[in-house]
Amino acid sequence: MILVFSFAFGQKNVRQTASNYLKSGKLDKALEAINQCIKDPTTAEDARTWFIRGNIYLELINSSDPVYLALDPDPGTAALESYKKAIEYDPKKELYEDIFAKLSWQRNNLYNRAVDAYNKQDFSGAMKGFAGAAAAIAVANVADSVSLLNAAYCATLSKDFTSAKKFYIDLLNNKYKSVGLFVSLSDIYRMEKDYDNAIKYIELAKQDYPSDPKVFLGETSIYLTFNMTDKALKKLKEYITQDTLNYSVYFALGTIFDRMANDSALSEENKTRAFNDAMNAYKRSIALNPEYFDAYYNIGALCVNKAATLDLEANKLPLEEKELFDKLKGEANEYLNFAAPYLEKACSMQPNDLNTLQTLRQIYVRTKQTDKLKLINEKINSLTQ
Repeated sequence: MILVFSFAFGQKNVRQTASNYLKSGKLDKALEAINQCIKDPTTAEDARTWFIRGNIYLELINSSDPVYLALDPDPGTAALESYKKAIEYDPKKELYEDIFAKLSWQRNNLYNRAVDAYNKQDFSGAMKGFAGAAAAIAVANVADSVSLLNAAYCATLSKDFTSAKKFYIDLLNNKYKSVGLFVSLSDIYRMEKDYDNAIKYIELAKQDYPSDPKVFLGETSIYLTFNMTDKALKKLKEYITQDTLNYSVYFALGTIFDRMANDSALSEENKTRAFNDAMNAYKRSIALNPEYFDAYYNIGALCVNKAATLDLEANKLPLEEKELFDKLKGEANEYLNFAAPYLEKACSMQPNDLNTLQTLRQIYVRTKQTDKLKLINEKINSLTQ
């Protein structure tokens, strides 16, 4: 008994030595000493052993000494594993507050680094930082919804949809709910052409947020993506009767009519009706929100597409049909002239948008507006260079 007690006491002395080395900043010696303790059965299941080990690894994260940096390639993970063990061997939670303080420090450190990465538009790095922040505090069985949401958002920005889905589902498993979560998760599945899951999460959103316009627009987007035009149109018309002031709903309605106006399967009469309906819907959207770039651009694109259709018809005519040829070309020019002010307005709102600039250049070439053409060519050249 005396021998066992003496050996156990000796291991606790080694642990104290590790703690002393940590306090004096000798991290290599501290790590060597504490690793002796975790290999010995008398101290391997002691919460304080693992707590000290976590603290050593936490200091390694902050070290700039190459000798200490070489001690472990991933000290952050080792620190979390150590604190997790410390909590496991501390059923009475005697060290819980101290452990939680260390985990909170690591969480905040990772979170701040993630914010810095985001500000530098390193979305992949930001995603990893936010995910790490959530993982750090999760060791203490605390859910960090803010970090997980930011991780999911950054994952989407970096096109890492697999990770984004995982973060959103983790949030749902942690009992976190929001309309944005359901709609964002549904939208990822929509982009992946997974109709069943896309509609599944929209239906879940409708249970808790039945009147939220984001849910309604998310559902409409699904129908549009999967060419369920009739369902999308029905949904939009139904919603407009409830909310006549939502500019995005009129814009969505315009996009459906826009698609129909260019549908070769429809009759000319139906395509013309759809063209007029699309124009009216876009104009209504602009009336409700005069700074809505997408609506201005889409009116311009709608008219440019119409002009292109007329040009195509004209170019198919035989040479003797010169009168009809001139008529169709004249109508095409009228549509281009009508489109120009809307595209110019869109350009004033987003002056570096190449699609708008290139569409305007086509119009200026066709309508022989040389001064405007020169300016827009200079702008496009500066952007593309």
